[in-house]
Order: sequence, then C-alpha cells, then structure tokens
Amino acid sequence: MILENIDKIKENGIVKINNFLSKEELKKFSNIITFYSAPKNHPDSYFPINYKGTFLKIFKLKFKNFTHSLEILRLQKKKELNILANNFFKKKSYLHFIDGYYSKVSKSAILPWHTDQAYSGKKTEEMEINNPDNFYLKIFIYLTDVGPNNGCMSYIPKSHKFGYAIRKGIFEQKIPYQPYWRLQDFRKIILDNKKYFKDYFKDEQIINDFIYQTDFIEKGQENEKSNFDYSAKAGSAIIFDEGGVHKGSKPQQSDRMVLRYLYSIKKK
Repeated sequence: MILENIDKIKENGIVKINNFLSKEELKKFSNIITFYSAPKNHPDSYFPINYKGTFLKIFKLKFKNFTHSLEILRLQKKKELNILANNFFKKKSYLHFIDGYYSKVSKSAILPWHTDQAYSGKKTEEMEINNPDNFYLKIFIYLTDVGPNNGCMSYIPKSHKFGYAIRKGIFEQKIPYQPYWRLQDFRKIILDNKKYFKDYFKDEQIINDFIYQTDFIEKGQENEKSNFDYSAKAGSAIIFDEGGVHKGSKPQQSDRMVLRYLYSIKKK
C-alpha cells in the first residue's frame, strides 16, 4: 500500500500519509520514545539500524533498550519502508539511521528555509563535490499532533527537482559552485544560471513558477503561514526528498515526538 505514494514523492518531493500507525502502534512507539525523552541529536535518541546492533544491547545488559530497538527495527520492515526506498531510488538502498526524539515546548529559533546536501561556503578545493545521487529519503512518523508553528514542517513542492539539478550541475561542472543552503542562495543560483536550467528542464515555465512561488523570501515573509505548511495528526507520516526546500517549526503549543528513518543508496 505504501508503494502507491512513490509517484507523489517523485513528482512533488513529499507526501503525507494519514493513519500510518494503528492506534496500538501509536501507543507502543509513543511509550518507547517517552521512555527516553531524549532531545534531537542526543545519544539516547538513536536506535540500531540492523539486528546485529540490536542484539549487542543484550551483551551490554540493556534489556529494555534491546526490546525497544527490536520493535523499532521491526516497524520499518512491517511498513515496507525499505521496499519503498528501493523503489524510490530504483536501486538497492540502505537504512542509514533511526532516531526518535522528544522536543519540549519551545520558542527557540529553528532552521530557516533550506535544502539538505547543499554545499557549504567552503572553497571547492577544500572539499569533495558530492555525487548528486547521494541524498536521503526521510520518513518522519509523528507521535503527537503537529501543525504550522507547532512542530511540523513546511515544504515547497517540486523544489527537490531544482535541488537535484543544482547538485548535478555543480558535480558535472556545468554551473559554477556557490553556496545554496539557504533559500535565498538557492534562488540566486537558479537566476544566475537560467540557461543551464532551461536546458535541463526543457521547460521555462517550471523555472518561472518556482521563482514566483518563492518570492516571499525576498519580501521578508518567510515566517508567515503559507500553503507550504503541513499539519499532521499523531500516527501520521510525512515522507520527503531532503533535496527539496523545507523548514521546521517550533513546538510552541505542545511537546513533540517524532520517529525517523533515513534511507540512501550510499553505503556507510
């Protein structure tokens, strides 16, 4: 059933699946993540990506961790996430990491509009230019209700196509390298290299549409509610190509719990 969403991800870069978890599954995994209550990037927020790592928990006498890790690993198999990733990439993919984190209500700053796998501001001779195909398919499973300005994400549809075109152009030295992590810079690299993008897409309208859609960033309206914002009930999943332009939102109204699986075709 999950495979029905591949075309939507390929076309728009993102898809939301309501009721991804059953009520019983939602309760089970909410209890697991609550048990650790670990913030994002904390060592306790990560879980083993294979059975070898899971069974090591026994040898370390971490029996509760073993049970939790086993349940989380079984979920990705039950929901056929690996099959989804293989079909999305059209080749064998690898589970790179699993984490589950707990975010307290906060008004702290969050990541602005950006794209992942973007090159930093380093000089090209100081870094290795990444293969454009080395990116993540991300699966966010929300264990609490989230919405605009309360812990959910925003995503600009079809922007993943530009993200890939930029990575490919830089990798093949068809466009000069420049930083493009921020949306402002992402737009600039498109505007500065219009001929490349016209040749790549064979359709000028898709370029004009994207520039028009993202004009809000030049007007200082990046924090206003928009059509790019998502809402999701607990138990829903959002699956997206990280090369698209997206941002998070602060959990301003309630605590947030998320379980994530990340896949790529690149071996660790």
